[in-house]
Amino acid sequence: MLRIALDVDGVLADTMRLWIRLWNREKSQKLSYEDLAEWDFWKKLGISSDEFMRIMNKAWRMWREIPPTEPNLAEKVSKIKSFGKLDILTARPRETEKYTLRWLEAHRIPFDEYVWIESSRLKPNLSYDVFIDDSPRLVEGCILQRKLLLLYDRPWNRGIREDRYVRRVKSLDEAYNILVRLVQRI
Repeated sequence: MLRIALDVDGVLADTMRLWIRLWNREKSQKLSYEDLAEWDFWKKLGISSDEFMRIMNKAWRMWREIPPTEPNLAEKVSKIKSFGKLDILTARPRETEKYTLRWLEAHRIPFDEYVWIESSRLKPNLSYDVFIDDSPRLVEGCILQRKLLLLYDRPWNRGIREDRYVRRVKSLDEAYNILVRLVQRI
């Protein structure tokens, strides 16, 4: 049985699409999804992390408008969950937790536990075998801890190279196929 940690923002919920829409509306700009070419892209916009989070929190209050990253998301997550214990592991602001849980329920995402952590950098220290995440901040920790990171492909993580412990996936179907091969080797 694998212990799998599944991220929400950018992996299940495509929150940045709504974030961009809110930003463009507020600032009368034309920021695109592909413009988010680095994790802290908001620095190039000349805003603080607090301003970034203000808009992110606003997006989550509008949780019904946040699209899933892929069609048939619940079915795909269910297939991944068949490998063992699957927890939602997130470092999102606590004040958005109720909206996140509503979003997960509305999209019928199966999981065992909802686990909140203060910083995404700490995720590799937890007792999971596999992380499915879009954050480039997990790369170093997963390599050091010798844990598999299935890096969900996003513009902000495209500079990350694959490695023995870091595999890029463009979909949850790809993640599932990698896990099938991993389990067959165990």
